[in-house]
Amino acid sequence: MNDCNAAVVVFFIDGSVLVIKRVENPHDPWSGQMALPGGKREDNESCEETAKREAFEEVGIRPNNLQFIGIYSPNNFPSLKVYAYLSCLKERIDPKIDPKEVDKAFWIRLEELRNEGNAFYYGQYRIWGMTYRILRDFINKKIYLECQSDND
Repeated sequence: MNDCNAAVVVFFIDGSVLVIKRVENPHDPWSGQMALPGGKREDNESCEETAKREAFEEVGIRPNNLQFIGIYSPNNFPSLKVYAYLSCLKERIDPKIDPKEVDKAFWIRLEELRNEGNAFYYGQYRIWGMTYRILRDFINKKIYLECQSDND
């Protein structure tokens, strides 16, 4: 599975997912948006290696036991293939964000996400587009149950 352009990680523990707010950057089409940790694949790495590297660079957490969730594309770039992976954590880790890429990071309980049409809301923050679709599938398909069986 090395045909992705980018990869993201859904970090999950005790009913919570880690979501980031990207920094404002005029060269980034997703500047300032809510997202999952992840980013662009480099030529010499697999999609899973991309997910691990980007997650560690952005939030300082090394994903473990990655499970493939699916392939997604941003609304504004449908030819872009993004692989989403699940990482079930054994304990909550405080993110160590890279301030060049990440403005804020939040552990959000799934029940705190308000679904309003094609977006989730967490307080003042809007989670939409590809990130919304990944989290919607994660919740609707009960993918999080994979983590509960891992922790038993």
